Order: sequence, then structure tokens, then C-alpha cells
Amino acid sequence: MSVERLRDTVDTVHRLGRKGDASTSNNAPRAIIIQFGMRTLRDDVWKKSKDARVCKDMHIRFKEDFSKEDREARAKLWPLVQEARKAGKRAFLKEGYALIDNRRVDPT
Repeated sequence: MSVERLRDTVDTVHRLGRKGDASTSNNAPRAIIIQFGMRTLRDDVWKKSKDARVCKDMHIRFKEDFSKEDREARAKLWPLVQEARKAGKRAFLKEGYALIDNRRVDPT
């Protein structure tokens, strides 16, 4: 992926929190939010980062920034997904719900 392509499709980049804030006192770098103009490029960056040596060497990882409602729903649904996977079922989280063997499960 070329730098020019990234420049054309990255909308904004900013850090979260304030430098020296108590929430970052564990000496971990502050998180960065990257907003892409094209979802396909975001997915491409995401996929390539998983196998990129530089990401592994520098302990860089990507994760989605969910809304508060989605985070709460995922927290409730995750144990169900784990249990289903242990039982050999196909299960994953999607937006604010889970899919377990192609059956939608909403948080209660």
C-alpha cells in the first residue's frame, strides 16, 4: 500500500486523552483514532497490520472504536459467544448483537 494512497483516504488522525493524564500513567502511549474516508482501505490496513512485522515488533495493534452502547452490548454478549465457540458452534459479534450459528442474539 502506497503512502500516497493513505494520504488520499485517511480523513483525520488524532490522539485520545491528554499528555500526562492519570489514565495514561502506566507509561503506555495514548491511543490514536484514525478515520478513513474509504472502508475498503480501512479493512485492507486492518488485515495487513495483523501480519506486519513492524506492528509485532513495536506492539502496535488496531481495534475498532465502538459507541458506548455497542461496548455495553458486546460485554454482555461476549460470554455467550465464547460458550458457543467452546461447543463447536460458529459465533461472532457484529455491531450490537451476536450471531451464533446464523441466529441473531440481542443483548438482554
